[in-house]
Amino acid sequence: MGEFSRRMQRALDAVRTMSPEHQDLLAAELIEHARLLAQPPAKLTVEERAELEAGLAAARRGEFASEADVNAMYARHGL
Repeated sequence: MGEFSRRMQRALDAVRTMSPEHQDLLAAELIEHARLLAQPPAKLTVEERAELEAGLAAARRGEFASEADVNAMYARHGL
């Protein structure tokens, strides 16, 4: 794996034009993403999977929270 993909090479070429500070910020993000990608996927409980599938089914039907519902949730959580 010594060679980069074309897309990664283009990204690195773009980063080379940035200040060292911006390069360091991007490097930290890349390292964190690489760490996360190296981890195995999360295991969902039966309940979590059911909730996720119910939410996806609702989204496919076009059922989304209204703006009022979202604002009420923010208010409940002090956001």
